[in-house]
Amino acid sequence: MIAIRSTLPLVEPPTWALLERALIARMNEAAELAISRYVREDGTMLWPTDADHEDIDALDDMFESFHNWPLLYMLGGDERLRGWSLRQYDAIVKQFAGVQTGHGHPMVVDEYEQGYDWFHQGEGYLFFYLLNMMDPAGGTNRERAIRYANLYVEETARNYDAARNVIRSPHSGSMGPGWRNFAGKSWGYANWKRFYGLPFQDVQGVERLDDVKTEAAAAAMGRALEARQSRGDAAVNLAVTSMVAQAYLHTGDDKYRLWIERYVGGWMERADANGGVVPDNVGLSGQVGEYTGGKWYGGYYGWTWPHGWHAVGCAVMAAAENGWLVSGGDERYLHFARRQLDALTERGIMHRGTLHVPYKYGDPGWYDYDLWIDSVLLADGSASRPHEPTGSPVLWRDGWFEFQPMEPHFPVHLWHASMAEDDWDRAVKLRHAHEDDARRVRSGFRVKKDFGGNDEPWAAYLHGEYPDYPLHMLRHSLTLLYYRLAFIHHDREDPSSYRETYFQYRNPVVTEALSQLMCGAPRMIYNGGLWFPRVRYYDAELRRPGVPDDVAALVSRLTEDEVELELVNLHPSRARRLIVQASGYGEHRIVRVHAGQLSGELKLATYVEAGAPWPAAERTTRTTEIGAPAFEVELAPASRLPLVLEVERHAYKPSYRQPWEMA
Repeated sequence: MIAIRSTLPLVEPPTWALLERALIARMNEAAELAISRYVREDGTMLWPTDADHEDIDALDDMFESFHNWPLLYMLGGDERLRGWSLRQYDAIVKQFAGVQTGHGHPMVVDEYEQGYDWFHQGEGYLFFYLLNMMDPAGGTNRERAIRYANLYVEETARNYDAARNVIRSPHSGSMGPGWRNFAGKSWGYANWKRFYGLPFQDVQGVERLDDVKTEAAAAAMGRALEARQSRGDAAVNLAVTSMVAQAYLHTGDDKYRLWIERYVGGWMERADANGGVVPDNVGLSGQVGEYTGGKWYGGYYGWTWPHGWHAVGCAVMAAAENGWLVSGGDERYLHFARRQLDALTERGIMHRGTLHVPYKYGDPGWYDYDLWIDSVLLADGSASRPHEPTGSPVLWRDGWFEFQPMEPHFPVHLWHASMAEDDWDRAVKLRHAHEDDARRVRSGFRVKKDFGGNDEPWAAYLHGEYPDYPLHMLRHSLTLLYYRLAFIHHDREDPSSYRETYFQYRNPVVTEALSQLMCGAPRMIYNGGLWFPRVRYYDAELRRPGVPDDVAALVSRLTEDEVELELVNLHPSRARRLIVQASGYGEHRIVRVHAGQLSGELKLATYVEAGAPWPAAERTTRTTEIGAPAFEVELAPASRLPLVLEVERHAYKPSYRQPWEMA
């Protein structure tokens, strides 16, 4: 492997590098504290608290509790994170193979979810995807990935009808189509439903949410849900492609690639036939609207209820990225996601300088419900505030409703994949201008689960608009970490009262800043996407993922064919060796590298004044031809190395092979 050596001294260690290493070190310690307190010694969770608990829900919450622990390891976290992650996945699988669903079998059958929707499976199995990426040969990752994917790909798979190219139910898993989960279920009132309204507006006896407080109305709505949503395919099933991609990345077997391309292609064709907007339901015959009276909307976790575009969009974006990855960069898949963004943008309403796009589509009816989200346009011209009574119905216009600012991760993910100027223009057009979110770090947004929400300012930083973003974001991440630590240290909650989300509120691993700054990667699409770093690092001596101790990295610019970054070794006397790979799955070729060097002797007088740089004349740039997915770097003690990587994208077949296996 071609090697490059640093020669630039650290006259003044960058603050971002010190903060990066501090964040990694503190998270290593915090993870040990959390796992020792909130998980049993064998890895089993402290929930369910009732030995007789029965339900089909919450396996995803168990997996989500540790979803980003493998990612911290891949960034350079403690070696113990690898062992903890592998142990926790195994322990949760084993534990929930003993928790019953009420259908005569447990939640986990044959080491996999018995049958649930892919909005929840998508977010839960993020843990599994990152586990495979972290350690492809670890435990039974490879065998499980193939077996899980084959639940949909094999000709004998009950979940998928190959002749009609449909997954047979919105609930699916190791027990096949989950029609049983809908059978005979009433849809009664629950307090959380007051933030979402009604799934249908045409059920007799149900004109508003309070009506389902009666048994008759709840039963009527339940029958409608079973009839319209239990059978056939749903748009959120597009998230299955991430699971199938695991088998492809392990094996390289084209049957998995072809399945992804065909399945996503089917939804692309349905969107084309629907004027560009992807429908949310397909019957077992392959007909859109088969069980919804011919309507392209009203499917399970679809355009109407409960989250609209958030659920549909996460599945579409994840599938678009997966199709783009396995096809070698076929632009058609990204255009699938692009058309959805454009369809919503075209219907947007400008409010306080920010375009508010519709997240949902449904029939005329009752829309006077509360909202847990901010800035949704109301019929009286005002906008909602989280968890406050609206005082006005939600604005409904030509079927579209819940007009709100676009979540930035959608346009940013699209731009990050395509690197196209027009996709950047889309992201700019959809900015949250009323809050100037392109130039500030958002606090308190989605902190329960993924600690995400700062795609917009990160992308602005990469375009030179927010130079202080690395410092602000790293300090923000340390604040989130210490917030969790304060909660842990003062936590007096009786474990017997824990809910399924108890560990999510206590998880101290905060990886958004490190993913963005070190690897040039947005956070994964939380409801089922893969991680797409533009740069990955490996410790060349230990042959493990992540930067070595004392090393920090900062990606400062991304284009279609270039990555600009800087590596720093903070150790005063020890050199560090690492491998730099220009993609997450070895799919990109590094054509050449331009490395900053120092020629001649650096004299004391050149930096005796604090912070003074060495003379520009003594700095040079050396170009090294690479022609491979990765190269090695030797960082001298107390040194830095600015790099520009020239990259040819999608030059190789993506895989889980490690750099030392690619020679």
